[in-house]
Amino acid sequence: MTEEQFRRHVRKIAALRGWTLAYHTHNSRRSDPGWPDEVYGHPTAKRILFVELKSHTGRIRPAQRTWLKHLAACGLEAALWRPKDLDHIVNVLAPDGPRAQLPHNL
Repeated sequence: MTEEQFRRHVRKIAALRGWTLAYHTHNSRRSDPGWPDEVYGHPTAKRILFVELKSHTGRIRPAQRTWLKHLAACGLEAALWRPKDLDHIVNVLAPDGPRAQLPHNL
């Protein structure tokens, strides 16, 4: 599964679970580096989620790592997800699901 296929799949799951607004920068070449791939909002659950999506073999760049750690340190939900995490992703995207957390080895 490519990163783009994975991103679209996660976005569909998010929409089905009530994350009514999603943002993705389609052309990041003129943006500051490292901003997460997707931002989801769930107004009923009062949650906002910043997600970096990678393929099974995709590498996280230093600027991406910095942004994810910064957002989490600010008390926001931030995640790094891969296709192998799909069961966990479905749980986190439940409106009353657990908060997203970054991997300890990030």
